[in-house]
Amino acid sequence: MDNRKALGDLTHALRALHQAVVQVVRREYERQWGAVAPGQLLQLLTRHRDFDWLHDLSEMMVEIHEMLDHDPLTSEDVRAVYEAVEKMLAPGESVTSGFSARYLAALQNDPALVIAHTGVRRILDAL
Repeated sequence: MDNRKALGDLTHALRALHQAVVQVVRREYERQWGAVAPGQLLQLLTRHRDFDWLHDLSEMMVEIHEMLDHDPLTSEDVRAVYEAVEKMLAPGESVTSGFSARYLAALQNDPALVIAHTGVRRILDAL
């Protein structure tokens, strides 16, 4: 397995997933507070408590990107990242808070998020 390609593929799929999750949260926010301009959305993503739960996914993506900038990249590194992403996206049934709980609830209600999730799952399952 090409370690860089594996993490690159995962990064690409996670980017699509992140965009889908942001749109879900944006729609929830707009239902309550009204339309959000693109510049305002960036401020909300970084500073508003309704968007805080997305930080775990964002930070994971940054960590993967940083790994891609360093040599060497071992199969163990790739496996550790895959396991961390797996845990974040498919936790045990007892999860009641944090990213995983909110993500799983959103996943039940948004077809675009399901499609993006499926893209990540395909990559994780290929390992």
